[in-house]
Amino acid sequence: MKAGWIRLSEALAQMDQVDETGKPRKFQMRFVTANRKEGTGGEIIEIKDGHKIVGKRDGEVVIDKRKVYSDVPKLSRDPHHWINSTRNIILPNGQIRKVHIRLIIEFNNQKVCF
Repeated sequence: MKAGWIRLSEALAQMDQVDETGKPRKFQMRFVTANRKEGTGGEIIEIKDGHKIVGKRDGEVVIDKRKVYSDVPKLSRDPHHWINSTRNIILPNGQIRKVHIRLIIEFNNQKVCF
C-alpha cells in the first residue's frame, strides 16, 4: 500500500481505541455527505478532535456499548450501526454526527482506501 494511505478496516480499528484512562482516542477525519432520500450531498466535512460514541441515554453520551447492554435501561432506539455501516462521532462542541463509513475519505491525515 502507498505511503499516506490507510485501509478502512484499520481506520475503524483506530476509531475504537481508548487511551490508558479508558477514554476514546480523538481523531481527525474527512468524509463526504450523502442523503439518498433528499437527493442531496457531495459536501466534504472535516472533523477535528472527534471521537466515536455509541449514542445518548438519559441525556448523557454513551461511549462504551458494553455499559449499554449491561444496564437495564437501553438506548431509546438501536441505530444498527453494523447493518447500516455508520458510526456516531461527537465533536468538541458536543454535536453528534452520523457518518457512513464508506464515505470516509481521510482519517488522521491519511487517505482511506477499501
